[in-house]
Amino acid sequence: MSFYILPEMTATLPVQRFCEPGQIDIIIGAESFYDLLTEGRSKISEEGPTLNTVFGWIVSGRIPDQPVSPTQSVSFSCTLADIQDQLARFWELESCKSSSIQSVESTCETIFDETTTRDSSGRFMVSLPKKEFVRQQLGECETIATKRFLALERRLEANPELKTQYHQIIREYEQLGHMKQVDSEDPDFPIYFLPHHAVLKPDSTTTKLRVVFDASCKTSTGVSLNDALMVGPVVQDDLLAIQLRFRLHRIAIVADVEKMYRMILVYPLAQRLQCILWRDTPKEPIRTYQLATVTYGTACAPYLATKSLQRLAELEAERYPVAAKAMKEDYYVDDMLSGADYLEAATQLTSEMLELASSGGFTLRK
Repeated sequence: MSFYILPEMTATLPVQRFCEPGQIDIIIGAESFYDLLTEGRSKISEEGPTLNTVFGWIVSGRIPDQPVSPTQSVSFSCTLADIQDQLARFWELESCKSSSIQSVESTCETIFDETTTRDSSGRFMVSLPKKEFVRQQLGECETIATKRFLALERRLEANPELKTQYHQIIREYEQLGHMKQVDSEDPDFPIYFLPHHAVLKPDSTTTKLRVVFDASCKTSTGVSLNDALMVGPVVQDDLLAIQLRFRLHRIAIVADVEKMYRMILVYPLAQRLQCILWRDTPKEPIRTYQLATVTYGTACAPYLATKSLQRLAELEAERYPVAAKAMKEDYYVDDMLSGADYLEAATQLTSEMLELASSGGFTLRK
């Protein structure tokens, strides 16, 4: 084995005196760990398993709760990289940053900042962040969309229960103003058709059937809408960080945003990239509709939705300071994992979060 020689490795361990503390002399990587094991196993308590090794007994597992003073944290690392580079990177990762953005697509951020507005009810209206070649390279796709719609129609006719559920969802889109019929004879309209189909999730507690729109369907030029849209950067904290913070709270508060994507409006000109085909019965002519809200299935939808939540928290931070902080830090897509240590704080967070979400046109459920 090869080792790094350090003047000092750690403080005396263990901190909790369930056995005699001592100096750490050597750290051996996991690739050699099982070569050191010998037969025999014992427990010093129900929560503290042990393994016998060629060096003697090694204690492994949870340590029973005991008062600890002072608290010490120790991090071990086994790597082939230069240790100075590793230490430098460790302090980089541990330093506090003002932003949780993990990928940078500045053009997409600029488009959002320059074009996003709010209507009289507080709902956000966004533009789809398009790449420069969108108009030049998107080809004809109505033929493919028509074939796929007819295939969907045959499937629905063969399954009356599925047909009823699917029609209810499409009808809801129209009743809520999330889609509207348009004149397909306009030579400048439409630009792109989204094929759609049903996805069943029987184990879902809220939405058993979901209508999925396929923005990755290729046009006659081989380019899809998703090829022409920017994905956008990640603007929320990663899930592990959110879960770890969530587990620290004495009182847990969870919720999700109902129909989050569909609560964000899309500018009418951009809606031309979100056209679908539909008719209630096979006897009717096929009609063209355009979707008026952010659509699940487009490449930029997760960014537009999560960015809108982040922007709402920024704009309303003065009115709802507790909820705004939680909205920026404790949401993973549309799910909130938050909490508080005391009932009064939990009540305030819950009340503020409902009002904050409502101010942006969002509804919390669960």
